[in-house]
Amino acid sequence: MSESDPVPGGRPGEVERATALSGELTGQGVHGVVLAYVDTAGIARVKTVPTAKLAPAAAWGVGMSPVFDTFLADDSIVTTDVLGSPDGDLRLYPDLDRLTVLAAQPGWAWAPVDRITQEGAPHPACGRTVLRRTVAEAAERHGVAFKAAVEIEWAVGRGDAEGDAFVPAVSGPAYGAVRQIELSDCAADLLAALAAQGVDVEQFHPEYAAGQFELSVAALDPVAAADHSVLVRQTIRA
Repeated sequence: MSESDPVPGGRPGEVERATALSGELTGQGVHGVVLAYVDTAGIARVKTVPTAKLAPAAAWGVGMSPVFDTFLADDSIVTTDVLGSPDGDLRLYPDLDRLTVLAAQPGWAWAPVDRITQEGAPHPACGRTVLRRTVAEAAERHGVAFKAAVEIEWAVGRGDAEGDAFVPAVSGPAYGAVRQIELSDCAADLLAALAAQGVDVEQFHPEYAAGQFELSVAALDPVAAADHSVLVRQTIRA
């Protein structure tokens, strides 16, 4: 295990820090904390805790079934004897360094998590742990450091479309000023929220497909870049 890995009971000073942060969040009107990770299907899975329970979460984690390692994007489950099971439990440990008040979700904060077993060992399917160790090994063995950024693309559709039909919420052309104008208020709110959350946006513009937009952010270390990609998606959806 590395010094960055969570441990049952919390790393030295972690519980005390979480207690202090809990008080600060409460003073800012935050009532709950979203604990988020991305599964092998690329779906952001979450559990949430009341702000007052942040310290216990930092000490002992929050339970989550390992079965989500075998979930597909449509929530169907594949069968395997290698990974994922409805039996047992994993613990989600919030990274307090990444704790962020969500500007687009008043009353909520957000933190990415590492997943460990109940015995305290790193979970082999925790992508965040794997990435952090890969970056550390590259630096230790080869003296190589990386920077990364994740470009986010999405499409905006009408909520009143029938059934599963996708109807673009904007009508302007790709990279067109018309489309930017049509989504002007929403886009301004998004940029303001990301700035308040400490996300350094490089560019934002309409893309090729109907209703499609793209947002790029500044490069960070790979783990922080991955965390920011999840935070940006959370903010866009909000």
